[in-house]
Amino acid sequence: MAIRCIVVTPERTELDTEATSVTLPMFDGSLGVLPNRAPMIGRLGYGKLELETAAGPQRFFVDGGFAQVEDNTVNLLTSRSIPVDLLDVGEAEKSLEEALEMSAKTPEQAQLRETAIRRARGQLRAAR
Repeated sequence: MAIRCIVVTPERTELDTEATSVTLPMFDGSLGVLPNRAPMIGRLGYGKLELETAAGPQRFFVDGGFAQVEDNTVNLLTSRSIPVDLLDVGEAEKSLEEALEMSAKTPEQAQLRETAIRRARGQLRAAR
């Protein structure tokens, strides 16, 4: 039995494929999804989406968002999805350095800084 995985960004449907298993980067850790999993809705983190397909493994960086699992379908709503092969470790390290240097004098700036750090760290983990 297969799981249908659909990844949607504001621009378009980035991915619509079948997999034997899916690993999601949730806000508080990874979540493995196998066929017939109980329904759930959760907040995505910044990290690596992993799919085991008939053609082999597929890996993507997911930039936060939300996940819904129901009836052997995994729906992801995210701001962007990038194949891991297109990520550059050097650029991810630079993004992390820039995020760590951001000002955090106000609560709004602190929130923006924290989000930028989580995004950069997730991208760096996915790139490695």
